[in-house]
Amino acid sequence: MKSPDEQAEGKPGVVALVRCPDYDEDRVLEAVGRGLALLGGVERFVGPGERILLKPNLLAADEPKKVVTTHPSVFKAAARHLGAAGARISYGDSPGISDRKSVV
Repeated sequence: MKSPDEQAEGKPGVVALVRCPDYDEDRVLEAVGRGLALLGGVERFVGPGERILLKPNLLAADEPKKVVTTHPSVFKAAARHLGAAGARISYGDSPGISDRKSVV
């Protein structure tokens, strides 16, 4: 499997789909971990000390149950897996609304 940097432009990438019955944080953490494992492990994407910006896709100030933005459990699971691999994590976004504080 090629790394993201080696993936040829215009060629299909590899995708992992993992079923998760709900947004329970422990189950989502496990599901994200399984997905990363299917893609070659989190270490394939990030190394110790690497700076990573996670973008939560803040589209509107709606509750998670309306599934307008990335669910907080998914965002948290991604951050935990990347952090466990030694990444230095920041987060940021440019919301599609005028006031980012209303969506955070």
